[in-house]
Amino acid sequence: MNDFSLVEKINILMDIIVSSPLFLFCSMLAVAVLILFIICVKKEKKVNKWIFISIWIILGIILIINYNSIVFNIIDSLFDSLFMALYFPSLTVYVTIISISNFIFLYSLINKKIDKKYKIINFINMLITNLLLILIIDTVKSNSINIYDEINLYTNSNLLVLLELTSALFVSWILVLLLVSAHNKLKKYDKKEYPKMPEIIFDEV
Repeated sequence: MNDFSLVEKINILMDIIVSSPLFLFCSMLAVAVLILFIICVKKEKKVNKWIFISIWIILGIILIINYNSIVFNIIDSLFDSLFMALYFPSLTVYVTIISISNFIFLYSLINKKIDKKYKIINFINMLITNLLLILIIDTVKSNSINIYDEINLYTNSNLLVLLELTSALFVSWILVLLLVSAHNKLKKYDKKEYPKMPEIIFDEV
């Protein structure tokens, strides 16, 4: 691998930018959007979010039209990587899951604005994840597994099952949070749509 200096890297970057007409077009569009945003903020005008969403969609369509095969290959590779990370989780993925679970739980515990339902879900996930962590550490110690060797990780069935369960729990936790969030938004939408809807009370027959 060539070891380039900072100046050489900048020169190479400039050459790549100049040789890409699409990048130059997108850059000019981005600058125009930035100027529009600054003008709206300075004049204290309400920024229309649909303008930025439309521009984002247009850029996405341009990228797909010009580089459709590359874009779809990247997406396909991303899903393959996610599948492999969940089905054959490495310790890097596992540490990331542990960190995210504990961080979000602590954040939801401190933040008083977060709904109690989210706090309970986060607590349950954090509790089970950390209990699995204890089992994983105990399994590594009792079987003298070299954690730096991925072959050892995958050949030990007990450890692999624990890692897979942790990944499955993480995915389930995210899905549950999304479902609860969608349910809450639908409830708020119903209340806005029908604010004076009378409650129907069924008397005992």
